[in-house]
Amino acid sequence: MKSSTLGVAPYVSSAPGSVWRQAWRSIAFAVLALLGIGLLSTPAQAVPAFARQTGQACIACHVGGFGPQLTPFGRAFKLSGYTMSDGKAHIPLSAMLVSSFTHTTENQTPFYNGMHGNDNFVALQQASIFLAGRLTDHIGMMGQATYSQTAEPSNLAWDNTDIRYAHNYTLGSTSGIFGVSVNNNPTVSDVWNTVPAWQYGFMTSPISGGVPFAPLMASLGGTVLGTTAYTLIDNHWYLEGGAYHGLSNKWGNLLHTGSWGVTGYAPYLRANYSTTVGQSTYEGGIIGMSMKPPSLTGSSGTDSVNDIGIDGTYQFINGDTHSVTVNGLYMQERTSYDQSLGAYPSDTAKTLNMNVAYWIHNTYGATIQYFNVNGTAALGSNVQSNGVVWELDWNPYGQSWANPEKNLRLGLQYTTYNKLNGSSVGASANNSLYMYLWFAI
Repeated sequence: MKSSTLGVAPYVSSAPGSVWRQAWRSIAFAVLALLGIGLLSTPAQAVPAFARQTGQACIACHVGGFGPQLTPFGRAFKLSGYTMSDGKAHIPLSAMLVSSFTHTTENQTPFYNGMHGNDNFVALQQASIFLAGRLTDHIGMMGQATYSQTAEPSNLAWDNTDIRYAHNYTLGSTSGIFGVSVNNNPTVSDVWNTVPAWQYGFMTSPISGGVPFAPLMASLGGTVLGTTAYTLIDNHWYLEGGAYHGLSNKWGNLLHTGSWGVTGYAPYLRANYSTTVGQSTYEGGIIGMSMKPPSLTGSSGTDSVNDIGIDGTYQFINGDTHSVTVNGLYMQERTSYDQSLGAYPSDTAKTLNMNVAYWIHNTYGATIQYFNVNGTAALGSNVQSNGVVWELDWNPYGQSWANPEKNLRLGLQYTTYNKLNGSSVGASANNSLYMYLWFAI
């Protein structure tokens, strides 16, 4: 689950001198705290479930030896239904913990119990347990439940879940993989890190930072359940289609996710073409979803939201030495409202996300992301925003199967806003410095 916010909290001004001295003292304390947790963690006698199942080091599936960004082998593993195995019996359980510290240029308005105006250390930004692994020769799953300290109320909620069947086939000179996925988040079944469920930022501050607007299809995780069928033809052409339905109030409350997402059935389509030339992989595709949310204007299910986008990827991996990944996604969201009520007729929001990541020895990484949002949403509100995210990462583990019992990422991220929700005035007050520790066993 990516910890992110769809809106950035308003700011209040504060006096500069003593506030900055206090801020840097708090930052120094947070750095020591995060390093302490990471370096003093007792190695658990367990491993991330998929690494244990395949007998491969984490770098086999993930760029930098830590998810969610996938390598070609990682994409093949997922498309094959999480069923690749070393032939031994394994316990399909894993867990992860994220602790973080956030400092913003100006104070933020607290939105959860215990939040300060600034300099927030969140011990349990995210704590997740996973049931993940091979179930049969052709069926596997990745199921997640997550506790978040910043949720109101704090509780353990249903998170990204993908149960899939996959089978290889041959038809004349054509070969491929056919599969069916039952999942709770549109695009969670995808294998490219361009789409909303898996795109950068992989971890963002729960207090501030990140892209301030997301299309509706990016906000449905956990509130819907859907089934899609997919095929990869000749290792180049990928097609996926299916539909999603909102959870009932009973199940939404039971799983602590809510059921506000969509009414009726929402069709989903994904198609792309990919090819590998030497050590480079190229991908380009389209994605779309049509939804009827609980109405903003009155009658339920009479408003409509259509999301459509194009994406592209370039990835270069030179063994264990260097890797470069370039991802881009452009999406347009068109919302039409119930005209019988004389409401605002329609909104159109356009989002562009582009990022470049470089890793050396699967240990040291640097990423830069540019985001730009134009248009209106939610009955005419101006969502025009743009900015840049800079990130440095250190992954000390995950490169070797000789040390499989833990994985760790320490990240330092800085987000700058040039414009926020239609205005450049005060946008930089939401600039944020974010440090996090991401530990998995």
